[in-house]
Amino acid sequence: MRPLLICLSLGQLTACSTEPGPPGVLIITLDTWRADHLSAELAPNLHKLATTGLQFHNAWTPIGLTTPAHASLFTGLLPPQHGLRGNNHHGYHLAETHQTLAEQVKAQGWATAAFVSSYPAGPEGGLHQGFETSSAPDSGERPTAETVGLAQAWLGAQTGPWLLWAHVNDPHGPYAPDAADLAAVGGGDDDKARYRGEVHQADRLLGPLITEAQARGALIVITADHGEVHSEERCGWQHERSSSPVVLRVPLVIAGPGVPQGRRDGLVGLTDIAHTALTWAKLPPLPSAAQSLDLLAGEDPSRALWAAESGLCDPECTPGCNPTGFLGKDRVVYGAQGGLYVVRPGFGEYGERDLAPGLESYDLPLPPPGSPDGDQARALGYQDP
Repeated sequence: MRPLLICLSLGQLTACSTEPGPPGVLIITLDTWRADHLSAELAPNLHKLATTGLQFHNAWTPIGLTTPAHASLFTGLLPPQHGLRGNNHHGYHLAETHQTLAEQVKAQGWATAAFVSSYPAGPEGGLHQGFETSSAPDSGERPTAETVGLAQAWLGAQTGPWLLWAHVNDPHGPYAPDAADLAAVGGGDDDKARYRGEVHQADRLLGPLITEAQARGALIVITADHGEVHSEERCGWQHERSSSPVVLRVPLVIAGPGVPQGRRDGLVGLTDIAHTALTWAKLPPLPSAAQSLDLLAGEDPSRALWAAESGLCDPECTPGCNPTGFLGKDRVVYGAQGGLYVVRPGFGEYGERDLAPGLESYDLPLPPPGSPDGDQARALGYQDP
């Protein structure tokens, strides 16, 4: 909590004490930011923040697409539960019946605001439920500097408890970093160099916002919606069509009052973030809390994490994929011992060990008939459990 200094003067005697100020939570989501790009060279501000709190080295997104990944972050639900397996421009929208982190804190009197840099993170997908102040581009993306500036201005006006979500589209393609940021990471004219330059650029622009949140004693959560394939797969640079660990593994840093320092290696997911923030703020949990972890409380070494369904399935990227490009064809589970397992109806299972004993808890119902995902799923032979 933010410390406030209170002084009472009694004649010659002055007594001062500190009291906690209003709580605040800052959530920053970095679009397409790989987990292996959080070094001091590439992202000095985020790296420094990580040294003051917790850095999670085994954090996973539930899908490699912006709208459904954020829906999972704010509801604590997996894609089969909230029904989104595509972005808002694919026709997906979070149902109002799904309660979000913003709605929960708003009901407790908190001010809430969302400032995002791309259309898929905008209100058209239902992601802004509960945010009193909401700002997003009408299409495409807007510069990180503009989004961060709006977020800083809003935060500077807050005097009570607050929740602020800032989404930046760097380093999502196309890659066009400032020359100084490109030079800071070694220069170069290929996509990998420009990607690193955009990472550095986003980190530089986010620095003042992070500093302000720290001065206010806020809980700060920094993560990504998904990563990016560079040259690890035959289908090249992308994220929508892959279940690769470079897409599904994401950076996750949490810092603030009461947050221990160190490294965590246990399996965690974006679905744990809302529950963690509410627990830290001592507010009532979301309905999804039973399947989430409080990331500040410790690790669960026996946990198996239902990590993802792929996005736009492509047979060039994923063997066994249905060539229709069905959204959500691959079901991926990361085991407690680090194994990657992919389950495809009609194609069987493969992996390091048998998944059957651990799949029951992930056997979730399909979205209802009439929803874009539910109709496509049933047309391809999926059955309700």
